[in-house]
Amino acid sequence: MRNKTSLVSGAALGVMLACGLGVAAHAQDTTTAWKGAPQWTNDDVYFKVRGRILVDAVFQDVKRDGPGGDFDTSNVRGRQVFLGVEGKLNNYIAYKAEGGAVNGGAWSWDDVVIEVKPTEATSILFGNIKVAGLENLTSTRFTTFMDRGPYGDFGVDSYQLGVVGKYVGPNYSFTGGVQGGSINSADVAVASADSKERLAITGRAHWAPIVTDANKVHVAASYRYRNRGDEGAFAYTGRTNTAYSNATFYTTGGIGNRDSTIAAEGAWVHGPLSIQGEYSKINVTRAGTTGSDPTVKVGYAFVSFWPTGETRNYNSATGEFGRPKILNPITAGGFGGLELALRYDFADLKDTYDTLKVKPATSQAGEYTGWTLGANYYLTSYVRFQANYTDGKADNIGANQDFDIKQFQLRAQLDF
Repeated sequence: MRNKTSLVSGAALGVMLACGLGVAAHAQDTTTAWKGAPQWTNDDVYFKVRGRILVDAVFQDVKRDGPGGDFDTSNVRGRQVFLGVEGKLNNYIAYKAEGGAVNGGAWSWDDVVIEVKPTEATSILFGNIKVAGLENLTSTRFTTFMDRGPYGDFGVDSYQLGVVGKYVGPNYSFTGGVQGGSINSADVAVASADSKERLAITGRAHWAPIVTDANKVHVAASYRYRNRGDEGAFAYTGRTNTAYSNATFYTTGGIGNRDSTIAAEGAWVHGPLSIQGEYSKINVTRAGTTGSDPTVKVGYAFVSFWPTGETRNYNSATGEFGRPKILNPITAGGFGGLELALRYDFADLKDTYDTLKVKPATSQAGEYTGWTLGANYYLTSYVRFQANYTDGKADNIGANQDFDIKQFQLRAQLDF
């Protein structure tokens, strides 16, 4: 089910698709539009090159109880440098493929999707796909904060390889997926033994009961079942609202044989003001006989405001946020757009320790809480600069296990 694929082959695929587009459009006029990069359209066919550059600077001041010692970190790093293609062969078949360097140099695929649309309202997607989670489904290009916090680390699955079905109404949608691991993961190959990869079955339903120019309200719920197969046990490990890490501050370690997750989403957009939050309760079937089955809880909430008058771009049909429209971009002689935000994150792993038969003297299966201040300055809808300051605390078990983290991050971003 998984495949390690060269980005060179992806580029070759894009060239072939472009050539195919040219042949299909030979007898008709082709129009070109600028959407961050040229998009060629001919009747119900289109082709576009896409990509992004995200460059981060991360500074951390970590204080630790006991003799372990405090430490500082500072790194300038490539968060994402992606290149890809997207397009539509006709009204029934579309595609997208994008990948590149992630988190300081590792190369991987992100979106790799073939979409078949039997009707205008239904889609069947094959490839590396996200299924659930409001912030998870929002592209990193458009998220209010630089990273998704512990909720994004283990409260919801990111891109996984499988098949996903969608039904979209005017202000509601239903999504279901059957998936394994990421397209970037190696095959499960245990020598001369069972070699079953993990399995995830996920469903999400959203509803937007209020959709007006002044107000938009989003509610959603999702359910996820996972079985690790013959892979390693599921671990519930989070970071401090960053994709950078040189230390583990809170984790359960590998404990999960299976788990089931019930999650809720909510958002309200009122002009330049918006509020958003998500919560997941993960019921874990523990691997082995070291204890009874625990529950893991994780969530976040944030508020954002645009002093320059913009509003977050909510799609009531899909239940997702997209690219904001900047009212006065610098390309039109304006100031650009400014968004200010405040966020609270938490992760509660304590039950995984409390349900052990024999409790060790120390454990990082504690509780994380963090506050993050954010500012986003958009030159245009395709170029922005971000700044995040996080004050986080990991309250763990035993001596020398607690951490206080002060973290400042900067990002320069361009996508097309």
